[in-house]
Amino acid sequence: MAVYLVQISDLHLFAKPHHQLLGVTTEISFLQVQKAILALDPLPDLLLLTGDLSQDGSAASYARLKTHLQTLPIDTYWLAGNHDRLHNMNLELHAKHLFAEKSFSRENWSFILMNSLVPGKDSGYLTDRSLLWLRQELERSEAAQHHVLLALHHPPFSVDSTWLDQSTLQQPERLFQVLDEFSHIRLVLFGHIHQDLRRQRGGVEYFACPSTCIQFRPKSTEFSLEVIPPALRQVWLERDGSFRTRVQRVGSALQRPNLALTGY
Repeated sequence: MAVYLVQISDLHLFAKPHHQLLGVTTEISFLQVQKAILALDPLPDLLLLTGDLSQDGSAASYARLKTHLQTLPIDTYWLAGNHDRLHNMNLELHAKHLFAEKSFSRENWSFILMNSLVPGKDSGYLTDRSLLWLRQELERSEAAQHHVLLALHHPPFSVDSTWLDQSTLQQPERLFQVLDEFSHIRLVLFGHIHQDLRRQRGGVEYFACPSTCIQFRPKSTEFSLEVIPPALRQVWLERDGSFRTRVQRVGSALQRPNLALTGY
């Protein structure tokens, strides 16, 4: 095995650790997921956080997240989601084992982390500049004969949930136009939809990661929650470009949300 990583997503932490999202204390559920990561044997080589790390975007929420992550002896990388504030993330989320880099390599794998955040909007978008950077990174990794794992927050296609499909990546064909130029991209990881999902397109596998707090009911027309434990995604990357992945639910992190609420 070349690289073993764990993905977590959509933590939705607050400035105050006791604050709740739809009846769930997100700090407590995240800490239970973190405890489950620390119990993995062996520990992963990498931890990848795919956005919505904060619900209120406060510097305090990121500072506390940094403190929590420093208890994990695992190299950790992050990207922004629609609830995040990039300025505060860049201000706080760097420390030993915690990196702000959006392009890095391990063994013969290259990792590319995209910023799909559009301030003030729930939906995502990749600018011309970010797509140019992506193409350059793909060319560099291709020259190095690396396999590629790409990550972003927003899914680049509909997910068969009417209300969620209004906030996916906008104009995803612009992303696909770049990806279709290359044959060494193996998988794409994302968050945002608070559920397990697998798709395939053009020989590339796409995987969503459940949230560390609340879970959205799949294939729902209107906002709907599912009472199911938070989770992490494990990914084992092989030197030949193959991989395997699984979602591990964390029963101890389950809190019953307020199902009467219709959004947040």
